[in-house]
Amino acid sequence: MDLSRRVIRASARAIAAMHRDDQAVAIKMLKEAQAGLVDLKKVVKADPLWAKSGIIQSAQQEYCEAKLLEGLFRRGRLSMPEELKIPYQPYLAGMADVSGELRRRALDLIRADKVAEAERLLKTMEEIHEFLMSFDYPDAVLPGMKRRQDMVRGVLEKTRGDLTTALRQQRLERALERTKRK
Repeated sequence: MDLSRRVIRASARAIAAMHRDDQAVAIKMLKEAQAGLVDLKKVVKADPLWAKSGIIQSAQQEYCEAKLLEGLFRRGRLSMPEELKIPYQPYLAGMADVSGELRRRALDLIRADKVAEAERLLKTMEEIHEFLMSFDYPDAVLPGMKRRQDMVRGVLEKTRGDLTTALRQQRLERALERTKRK
C-alpha cells in the first residue's frame, strides 16, 4: 500500500536528518509521516481488517522509531505509545529498532571524542533492553519480540565493547600525555 510506504520513507528520512542534525528536514519528514498515519487510520476505519496487517504495523513501527529517536535527541526521554497514538506491538518493535539508531549516534560521538555523551546513550540502550526483556510472552502473543530482544542485546553488547575500547584509549592517551609532560 502506497500510504504505508510513504510513512516508512518519511520516517526513515526523518531519522537520517536527525543524525545529520538537520532539524528542519526532520520536522518536515515527521509531519509528513504523521499525515500518512492519519490517512492510514481512515483506511483502517473504513476496513478494520487492515488494522492487524503487516503493512499498517510496519508504518506505525517506523514512525514510532523516528518519534522515539526525536524524543531522546530533543527532550532526553522516550515518548509513550499514548502520546504517539500507536498500538503497543508496533511501539515495542519501534523501541527495539531505536537501539540501532542509538548505537549509530554513540559511534558518531566516540569518533567526535564525546565519550561521556556516548556513555549516556549506552545507559539509555540498557534501559530499553531491560524494559523489553520484561515482555516474556510466546511468539503467538507478541510476534517477533524474542528476536528483537536478542537484536537489542547484541547491539548493546557491541556498543558497550566499542565504548570500553574508547574509554581505555582515552585513558592511555592521558597517561602518555602526563608522561610526556614529565
